[in-house]
Amino acid sequence: MAVLDIILLEDLIDSTTTVNTDFSSKVVDISYREDEFSVQLDYDNGSTVDMDLILEVSNDNITFLPVESHNVVDATGTSFWDVAGSGAVFMRVSITVNSGSIDLQSISYRAKRRH
Repeated sequence: MAVLDIILLEDLIDSTTTVNTDFSSKVVDISYREDEFSVQLDYDNGSTVDMDLILEVSNDNITFLPVESHNVVDATGTSFWDVAGSGAVFMRVSITVNSGSIDLQSISYRAKRRH
């Protein structure tokens, strides 16, 4: 019988990143996960924040389409996506800046896989 473990872990940014123009994280290959996955984005030090945080997926690593989005206006916060049943192969997080700036502290991907 196969066992599920949280073994697919990846950070989508390498260090704190100031975002004041449209932004896209690095792309993650999510094809090895077992069904659902989650993404958590933490930010702080915001100034006049009005941004759309967008979870995007793709099958060809060229054209990305939105799956879910959150509008944020707080100076500090966390956004969380919990996605079940996606057949997508690639994933990234994009931010559309309507106004202001934030410091991204982390964007982390977590999933389970059978072994």
